[in-house]
Amino acid sequence: MQGYFGGLSRRPITPRSGSGRRRLAAAGRVVWLGAAVASGLLAGALPESGFGGARERDAGMTPTVQRFQLLNGLRIVLQHRQGGDRLVVNLLIRSGSTLDPVHRPGLARLSAHRLLVRTPDDTKELEVLGIELQVDVQPDATILRFGMPTRRLRTFLDLLGAALAPPLFEDKVATATTPVKDDSPRTSPDGLAHGRFRRAIFGDHPYGAGSGTGKGAEAVLYGDLDEFRRRHYIPNDASLIVVGAIPGKELLDAAREKLGPWTKGVPQEPGYPEFPRLDRLSIQLIGEEEDGSEAGIVFGHRTPRRSSGDFYSLEVLNLLLGGLGTGSRLSRVFLTHRINYRFLDSRIRFFRIGGMLQVLARVPKQAAPGALTAILEAVESLKQTPVSEAELESAKTQLIASHGGKMRSPEAVADGLTQMELFSLSKDFLHQFRDHVRRLTPEDIQAAAKAHLSTTRAVAVVTGSNPKVRSRWDRFGTAEVVALPVRSE
Repeated sequence: MQGYFGGLSRRPITPRSGSGRRRLAAAGRVVWLGAAVASGLLAGALPESGFGGARERDAGMTPTVQRFQLLNGLRIVLQHRQGGDRLVVNLLIRSGSTLDPVHRPGLARLSAHRLLVRTPDDTKELEVLGIELQVDVQPDATILRFGMPTRRLRTFLDLLGAALAPPLFEDKVATATTPVKDDSPRTSPDGLAHGRFRRAIFGDHPYGAGSGTGKGAEAVLYGDLDEFRRRHYIPNDASLIVVGAIPGKELLDAAREKLGPWTKGVPQEPGYPEFPRLDRLSIQLIGEEEDGSEAGIVFGHRTPRRSSGDFYSLEVLNLLLGGLGTGSRLSRVFLTHRINYRFLDSRIRFFRIGGMLQVLARVPKQAAPGALTAILEAVESLKQTPVSEAELESAKTQLIASHGGKMRSPEAVADGLTQMELFSLSKDFLHQFRDHVRRLTPEDIQAAAKAHLSTTRAVAVVTGSNPKVRSRWDRFGTAEVVALPVRSE
């Protein structure tokens, strides 16, 4: 998730006259027809009938999920919750940083951050209305997360619709040529390590690109933002996810009125280069920018995409590797080798056409080679040593409890529904998560570990360890060891 009020762009709401009003009226009639169809289906749809107002409820009386679709293709997902006066709204756009032009890296991020907030006054306006905003630009998606009082829904959709609908008059020529101010913070050494790690495992694929401004990049203009959003922010490749105490008809009425003029487009599916082949362990040592006592390590490799049948096994594997506290494989191996650490964790991120495993560690500088050895040992142990029933049960219990706790949060439910939309997951994903995890066996976990974990076809990026002392890394045998300057781009 990226920043709070990072800056977005909104076209001011101005009175429309003459032909403008007639155009909106016509658009409103078309959208009204689509919404009327959806409303009719809402009243009598059968379960599992898909969009158009289908209702879903599991045996545990999970709050109802309703689905609609406007004629412009916008998908609307509502989980109605009784009580409370707060709505959580996610706008999912199925385009992200992979669509950045080579000469303008960071365009997707800036386009999202400037959608609703172009000036400080826009930020103040949202604050006065009680509308909170978070922007998350991922490789495959842009997610705008909002929280607001229920009574502000129509006002919010009015602001959103004004920003997304095409301008009626071409009166922005001067503004279009204005450079966009990028308020992004300077990249930290840890950020550089993550960036180099991604480039090493994804290569020239857009998954390997950072979201910031690169060397030789051209200045981003407001016209670039408008063009990017015109091409990629289209309703038939987007979803509006709402969680809260709002009736379906009220949401649908507001959405058809405020978001109806949002114009349909053609989804972009660019061709991607192949991922690079990793034939051995690559250790990249980043020189020290300043004196310090600690080294940072990012180790890992690619994993399958989100649609993989091993998704649940990989979730458990990740927990066993670094998520069980002192009971995790990483913690136990570090303790055996008497390596102190300030931070130790493992994470898996899933994307549309791939994913990545990351093991993160922060250790005393002189302990970096030993810490990497311990990481490799912990990963290898999951491949070679069957998981015990007790260990697996502990991981399952924690994973299920964590999922259940999150589902009590409207924000987490909205994010879960957003993932269902982004990755085209089954409708029962949220309330069947526990059953999928419960069915896993030790054999499933070890099979997934052997298939997807590696200690040789992997990358380790180490910061804060003096790259000139190469002899300390001789223990890794055939591994490729390269020294990199702190700033190389």
